[in-house]
Amino acid sequence: MGGCNCFDKKPIEENEIKNEAGEIKSNSEPEIQNQFNPDEYENVLLTEKKEAEEEITNLDSNLEDENGHYINKFSKMTLELINQVRKDPKNYAKTILDNIQYITTENGKTLFKKKVKVLLNRGAPAFQEAANELQNMNPMGELVMKPEIIIPLPQEENQITDNILLRNKVNQIRENHNINVYFKNMIKNPEKAVLLLIVDDSVNSPGKKRKAILNPEFRKIGIDSKFIGHVFVSYFTFSK
Repeated sequence: MGGCNCFDKKPIEENEIKNEAGEIKSNSEPEIQNQFNPDEYENVLLTEKKEAEEEITNLDSNLEDENGHYINKFSKMTLELINQVRKDPKNYAKTILDNIQYITTENGKTLFKKKVKVLLNRGAPAFQEAANELQNMNPMGELVMKPEIIIPLPQEENQITDNILLRNKVNQIRENHNINVYFKNMIKNPEKAVLLLIVDDSVNSPGKKRKAILNPEFRKIGIDSKFIGHVFVSYFTFSK
Protein backbone atom coordinates (compact mmCIF):
# COMPACT_ATOMS: atom_id res chain seq x y z
CA MET A 1 0.00 0.00 0.00
CA GLY A 2 2.03 2.94 -1.05
CA GLY A 3 1.01 4.25 2.29
CA CYS A 4 -1.95 2.72 4.00
CA ASN A 5 -5.47 3.48 4.92
CA CYS A 6 -4.92 6.45 7.18
CA PHE A 7 -7.23 7.12 10.07
CA ASP A 8 -6.36 10.50 11.47
CA LYS A 9 -9.73 11.00 13.08
CA LYS A 10 -11.45 9.79 16.21
CA PRO A 11 -14.41 7.50 15.64
CA ILE A 12 -17.53 9.52 15.16
CA GLU A 13 -20.78 9.56 17.03
CA GLU A 14 -23.40 7.03 15.97
CA ASN A 15 -25.23 9.77 14.09
CA GLU A 16 -22.14 11.09 12.35
CA ILE A 17 -19.99 9.89 9.47
CA LYS A 18 -17.23 7.31 9.93
CA ASN A 19 -14.64 6.25 7.42
CA GLU A 20 -14.96 2.61 6.37
CA ALA A 21 -12.00 0.33 5.80
CA GLY A 22 -8.58 -0.30 7.26
CA GLU A 23 -5.20 -1.34 6.12
CA ILE A 24 -4.43 -4.38 4.00
CA LYS A 25 -1.08 -5.74 3.04
CA SER A 26 0.21 -9.02 1.65
CA ASN A 27 3.69 -10.37 1.09
CA SER A 28 3.42 -9.90 -2.66
CA GLU A 29 1.28 -6.79 -3.05
CA PRO A 30 2.01 -3.08 -2.57
CA GLU A 31 0.18 -1.26 0.15
CA ILE A 32 -3.21 0.20 -0.65
CA GLN A 33 -4.48 3.57 0.46
CA ASN A 34 -8.09 4.68 0.54
CA GLN A 35 -8.60 8.18 -0.81
CA PHE A 36 -10.15 9.69 2.29
CA ASN A 37 -9.53 13.26 3.34
CA PRO A 38 -9.28 13.19 7.15
CA ASP A 39 -9.81 16.94 7.33
CA GLU A 40 -13.21 16.70 5.66
CA TYR A 41 -15.08 15.71 8.79
CA GLU A 42 -14.99 17.01 12.33
CA ASN A 43 -14.03 15.01 15.38
CA VAL A 44 -17.23 14.21 17.26
CA LEU A 45 -17.03 12.38 20.56
CA LEU A 46 -19.87 10.29 21.94
CA THR A 47 -22.30 12.63 23.66
CA GLU A 48 -23.57 9.98 26.05
CA LYS A 49 -20.57 9.09 28.17
CA LYS A 50 -22.47 6.36 30.00
CA GLU A 51 -23.46 4.73 26.71
CA ALA A 52 -19.84 4.86 25.53
CA GLU A 53 -18.52 3.32 28.74
CA GLU A 54 -21.08 0.51 28.58
CA GLU A 55 -20.13 -0.25 24.99
CA ILE A 56 -16.43 -0.24 25.80
CA THR A 57 -16.97 -2.67 28.66
CA ASN A 58 -19.15 -4.86 26.49
CA LEU A 59 -16.67 -5.13 23.61
CA ASP A 60 -13.59 -5.42 25.80
CA SER A 61 -14.98 -8.18 28.01
CA ASN A 62 -12.93 -11.36 27.74
CA LEU A 63 -14.51 -14.60 26.61
CA GLU A 64 -13.07 -18.09 26.26
CA ASP A 65 -13.18 -19.69 22.83
CA GLU A 66 -13.51 -23.39 22.02
CA ASN A 67 -9.72 -23.81 22.16
CA GLY A 68 -9.40 -22.32 25.62
CA HIS A 69 -7.96 -19.00 24.43
CA TYR A 70 -9.27 -15.81 25.96
CA ILE A 71 -10.33 -13.20 23.43
CA ASN A 72 -12.50 -10.13 23.76
CA LYS A 73 -16.11 -10.03 22.68
CA PHE A 74 -15.49 -8.13 19.44
CA SER A 75 -12.88 -10.67 18.31
CA LYS A 76 -15.02 -13.66 19.24
CA MET A 77 -18.18 -12.32 17.60
CA THR A 78 -16.32 -11.20 14.49
CA LEU A 79 -14.62 -14.57 14.03
CA GLU A 80 -17.95 -16.37 14.45
CA LEU A 81 -19.55 -14.13 11.81
CA ILE A 82 -16.66 -14.59 9.39
CA ASN A 83 -16.86 -18.36 9.75
CA GLN A 84 -20.60 -18.30 9.15
CA VAL A 85 -19.95 -16.50 5.88
CA ARG A 86 -17.20 -18.93 4.90
CA LYS A 87 -19.43 -21.93 5.59
CA ASP A 88 -22.34 -20.53 3.58
CA PRO A 89 -21.27 -17.66 1.31
CA LYS A 90 -24.36 -18.00 -0.88
CA ASN A 91 -26.62 -17.33 2.09
CA TYR A 92 -24.59 -14.28 3.14
CA ALA A 93 -25.01 -12.87 -0.36
CA LYS A 94 -28.67 -12.35 0.59
CA THR A 95 -27.59 -10.36 3.67
CA ILE A 96 -25.48 -8.09 1.49
CA LEU A 97 -28.39 -7.49 -0.89
CA ASP A 98 -30.75 -6.86 2.03
CA ASN A 99 -28.45 -4.09 3.27
CA ILE A 100 -28.50 -2.14 0.01
CA GLN A 101 -31.65 -0.46 1.34
CA TYR A 102 -29.46 1.36 3.91
CA ILE A 103 -27.38 3.11 1.25
CA THR A 104 -28.24 6.76 0.90
CA THR A 105 -26.81 10.05 -0.34
CA GLU A 106 -26.28 13.13 1.80
CA ASN A 107 -24.58 16.31 0.62
CA GLY A 108 -23.31 14.51 -2.45
CA LYS A 109 -21.71 11.70 -0.42
CA THR A 110 -22.69 8.04 -0.63
CA LEU A 111 -23.30 6.58 2.82
CA PHE A 112 -24.23 3.33 4.47
CA LYS A 113 -26.71 4.49 7.10
CA LYS A 114 -27.80 1.90 9.67
CA LYS A 115 -27.55 3.55 13.10
CA VAL A 116 -24.01 4.54 12.19
CA LYS A 117 -23.13 6.34 8.96
CA VAL A 118 -20.23 4.95 6.96
CA LEU A 119 -18.70 6.72 3.99
CA LEU A 120 -18.80 4.57 0.84
CA ASN A 121 -17.12 4.86 -2.53
CA ARG A 122 -19.50 3.45 -5.17
CA GLY A 123 -22.33 2.26 -2.94
CA ALA A 124 -24.98 -0.12 -4.34
CA PRO A 125 -22.89 -1.42 -7.30
CA ALA A 126 -20.16 -2.55 -4.88
CA PHE A 127 -22.72 -4.34 -2.71
CA GLN A 128 -24.21 -6.02 -5.78
CA GLU A 129 -20.80 -7.13 -7.06
CA ALA A 130 -19.85 -8.58 -3.68
CA ALA A 131 -23.17 -10.45 -3.49
CA ASN A 132 -22.68 -11.83 -7.01
CA GLU A 133 -19.21 -13.07 -6.08
CA LEU A 134 -20.47 -14.81 -2.95
CA GLN A 135 -23.34 -16.41 -4.83
CA ASN A 136 -20.75 -18.21 -6.96
CA MET A 137 -18.56 -19.36 -4.07
CA ASN A 138 -18.40 -22.82 -2.58
CA PRO A 139 -18.36 -23.36 1.19
CA MET A 140 -14.89 -23.29 2.73
CA GLY A 141 -13.27 -24.29 5.98
CA GLU A 142 -13.49 -22.23 9.12
CA LEU A 143 -10.66 -20.00 10.24
CA VAL A 144 -9.01 -20.81 13.56
CA MET A 145 -7.70 -18.13 15.88
CA LYS A 146 -3.91 -18.24 16.10
CA PRO A 147 -2.67 -16.07 18.99
CA GLU A 148 0.89 -16.09 17.64
CA ILE A 149 -0.06 -13.93 14.63
CA ILE A 150 -2.12 -11.35 16.53
CA ILE A 151 -0.61 -7.90 16.06
CA PRO A 152 0.01 -5.98 19.32
CA LEU A 153 -2.41 -3.06 19.54
CA PRO A 154 -1.33 0.57 19.93
CA GLN A 155 -0.86 1.90 23.44
CA GLU A 156 -1.51 5.55 22.64
CA GLU A 157 -3.98 7.28 20.33
CA ASN A 158 -1.29 8.82 18.11
CA GLN A 159 0.09 5.34 17.41
CA ILE A 160 -3.13 4.35 15.60
CA THR A 161 -2.00 6.37 12.56
CA ASP A 162 1.64 5.28 12.82
CA ASN A 163 1.75 2.83 9.95
CA ILE A 164 5.51 2.36 10.16
CA LEU A 165 5.05 1.11 13.71
CA LEU A 166 2.31 -1.26 12.52
CA ARG A 167 4.48 -2.58 9.69
CA ASN A 168 7.39 -3.11 12.06
CA LYS A 169 5.17 -5.10 14.42
CA VAL A 170 4.04 -7.31 11.56
CA ASN A 171 7.62 -7.84 10.39
CA GLN A 172 8.62 -8.88 13.90
CA ILE A 173 5.89 -11.53 13.93
CA ARG A 174 6.94 -12.69 10.46
CA GLU A 175 10.36 -13.59 11.82
CA ASN A 176 8.73 -16.64 13.42
CA HIS A 177 5.22 -16.96 11.94
CA ASN A 178 3.66 -16.54 8.53
CA ILE A 179 1.33 -13.62 7.89
CA ASN A 180 -0.04 -13.46 4.35
CA VAL A 181 -2.38 -10.49 4.75
CA TYR A 182 -3.17 -7.95 7.43
CA PHE A 183 -5.45 -4.97 7.69
CA LYS A 184 -6.85 -2.45 10.12
CA ASN A 185 -10.53 -1.78 10.91
CA MET A 186 -12.16 1.01 12.89
CA ILE A 187 -15.82 0.00 12.86
CA LYS A 188 -16.68 -1.27 16.32
CA ASN A 189 -19.94 -3.11 15.60
CA PRO A 190 -18.99 -6.71 14.62
CA GLU A 191 -21.90 -7.23 12.19
CA LYS A 192 -21.31 -3.94 10.37
CA ALA A 193 -17.56 -4.45 10.40
CA VAL A 194 -17.83 -7.87 8.76
CA LEU A 195 -20.40 -6.66 6.24
CA LEU A 196 -18.37 -3.65 5.15
CA LEU A 197 -15.07 -5.53 5.13
CA ILE A 198 -16.60 -8.14 2.84
CA VAL A 199 -18.23 -5.57 0.57
CA ASP A 200 -14.94 -3.63 0.75
CA ASP A 201 -16.14 -0.58 -1.15
CA SER A 202 -12.76 1.15 -1.03
CA VAL A 203 -11.32 3.49 -3.62
CA ASN A 204 -8.09 1.64 -4.40
CA SER A 205 -8.06 -2.13 -4.95
CA PRO A 206 -11.63 -2.75 -3.78
CA GLY A 207 -12.37 -6.30 -2.74
CA LYS A 208 -8.90 -7.09 -1.37
CA LYS A 209 -10.16 -7.52 2.16
CA ARG A 210 -13.03 -9.69 0.92
CA LYS A 211 -10.53 -11.92 -0.87
CA ALA A 212 -8.57 -12.30 2.36
CA ILE A 213 -11.60 -13.11 4.51
CA LEU A 214 -12.95 -15.57 1.93
CA ASN A 215 -9.70 -17.14 0.77
CA PRO A 216 -10.17 -20.93 1.04
CA GLU A 217 -6.40 -21.37 1.38
CA PHE A 218 -6.28 -19.36 4.59
CA ARG A 219 -6.67 -21.43 7.74
CA LYS A 220 -5.47 -19.12 10.54
CA ILE A 221 -6.64 -15.71 11.67
CA GLY A 222 -5.55 -13.24 14.31
CA ILE A 223 -7.92 -10.55 15.61
CA ASP A 224 -7.55 -8.11 18.45
CA SER A 225 -9.26 -4.84 19.24
CA LYS A 226 -9.66 -2.19 21.88
CA PHE A 227 -10.67 1.37 22.58
CA ILE A 228 -7.99 3.95 23.14
CA GLY A 229 -10.10 6.59 24.81
CA HIS A 230 -13.10 6.74 22.48
CA VAL A 231 -11.09 5.58 19.47
CA PHE A 232 -11.75 1.99 18.44
CA VAL A 233 -9.20 0.01 16.43
CA SER A 234 -8.88 -3.63 15.47
CA TYR A 235 -6.20 -5.56 13.58
CA PHE A 236 -6.80 -8.62 11.40
CA THR A 237 -4.13 -11.06 10.19
CA PHE A 238 -4.51 -14.10 7.92
CA SER A 239 -2.24 -17.06 7.30
CA LYS A 240 -2.26 -20.32 5.36
